[in-house]
Amino acid sequence: MKIQTMSQIITDPSDWDGSLFGTSLELVQLTGAEFRSSQTVIELDGIKLLSLFVNQSIMVRSRLPARRYVATLFDTAHGGHFAGERIDARRVFVMPPTFDFDSCINDGAFSSSSIFVPPEQLEPYYQTLFGESLVQSSALSSAMIDLESSCWVASWPEFIDQFNRDDLGSEQRLKIQGALRDRALMLVAYSIRRSMAGENSEFELAEKPTGLAKSRALVRVAEDYSKERPREHLRMIDLCEATQVSERTLQYAFKKCLGISPMNYLKRHRLHQVRYKLKQCRFEETTVTSVACQFGFFHFGDFSQSYKTQFGELPSETLRQVG
Repeated sequence: MKIQTMSQIITDPSDWDGSLFGTSLELVQLTGAEFRSSQTVIELDGIKLLSLFVNQSIMVRSRLPARRYVATLFDTAHGGHFAGERIDARRVFVMPPTFDFDSCINDGAFSSSSIFVPPEQLEPYYQTLFGESLVQSSALSSAMIDLESSCWVASWPEFIDQFNRDDLGSEQRLKIQGALRDRALMLVAYSIRRSMAGENSEFELAEKPTGLAKSRALVRVAEDYSKERPREHLRMIDLCEATQVSERTLQYAFKKCLGISPMNYLKRHRLHQVRYKLKQCRFEETTVTSVACQFGFFHFGDFSQSYKTQFGELPSETLRQVG
């Protein structure tokens, strides 16, 4: 019996819906470069291992909780944040079920690996391993892992290729699959344990970026304010009133979290909403103009140029493709 894998290459950000993650994800490109994402998912008796690559800076926010534990490790340190925490090499982030998640990589391409574990599998494993119950928390856990474990996580796709060789017998496969599953569970359990116990090395005690939590909260408020008023042409003063901070503070918050200005980000966010809407419509039943107006774009020349810069094609071409 071979390990089940599923691979997917995505070249349209509107198709990156988070279905492989078990949740609903909203993605916004922070640049206008051609988008490409590759994902490989490995199934291990209810546990999923994910290898992910994205070729550019993005902002991601969940709209529905994943309802499972998710442990994520990045290839190296990156600018931006993961649910408000700094992204370091060899740092594992563990999100509990129902966690309200957002993340931003603002310095270009990245790779990451994740483990998805249902609570009913992790909690008894944790109880057996440590002799006490795993108390569900609403907070993110993070801990450093050793270099050997980090390399093991990053090499899953190559490992599976070796595992699925035809010269391995069924008994060997079952043993290797069980060992892989056990190691994935152990990594998640120990990461949570170390985070809860405060077992940090000097490297782990590096300070968090100053003011990141407040900046992240302001970004969320501004984004939600824009999304609740899709037809309105928003100005900077509107965002300042909504967030109750000065323009300087709001500019700083967006620059710190996303690397771009508030108006730049919200424009990109709305362009993604337009694209998603166009791909749901029928060519003969709608027009680009009507959809653009639904999301506050009333200067159609500027809108078309911005859309093409962001996605590499005119909005009319997107609509024709789905018609």
